[in-house]
Amino acid sequence: MGETNAVTSGSKQVWVVAGALLVGSVLLGPLVQIGSFLGPTGGILATLLSVCSIALFAIGSDRSSSVTARRPLGTGALIALGVWMTISSFVRGLATIPAAVETFLSFGYIDLLVQFVLAAIATTQIARAGTVPRPWNLAPLWVVAVTAASWVVQQIIVVAAGSNVSLFIPIIVILDGWVRVVGPVFLGIVAIALASRESAVAAAVRGQES
Repeated sequence: MGETNAVTSGSKQVWVVAGALLVGSVLLGPLVQIGSFLGPTGGILATLLSVCSIALFAIGSDRSSSVTARRPLGTGALIALGVWMTISSFVRGLATIPAAVETFLSFGYIDLLVQFVLAAIATTQIARAGTVPRPWNLAPLWVVAVTAASWVVQQIIVVAAGSNVSLFIPIIVILDGWVRVVGPVFLGIVAIALASRESAVAAAVRGQES
């Protein structure tokens, strides 16, 4: 059976919930900074929201509502990404321990590599699965590409600045923060919009049939 590029009815509710969780995981960051009473729990909660969103997108309510059509490679990569993000969040929490700082710096590079590889595999499979309509099936891949490009630009700035790198720290922080916020929010909004559009189309069809 050929692939379809239409959002099916099974996607409506799960994509809305998954998209809302993804947006919520990003918005929780500023709230944690404002309400510092949450402490490290806030960061863990934000990660859990993101992981739950990834799991919902990967599994869906049925095969037609899974962004990977529940194909093993793409679904496995998304689930693995969620698991790794949970591990990463825990390890980053240990960075406040003086004895663990050096280990954390090494882990940071490993973390970036693992997340990039898993995200690249998952987004490529999403683009090929056919359950997300074109051109939005490429949206996750766009976000991964922009994130990778942002990281490369940051490294170029660090190398080019040399001993004056401290002068460019604000630019690096803003660039990194912008990508981390805009990417997930964009994907969350796209998911909610696609699900809402499908709901409107389904309602219109029912109206014509009645």
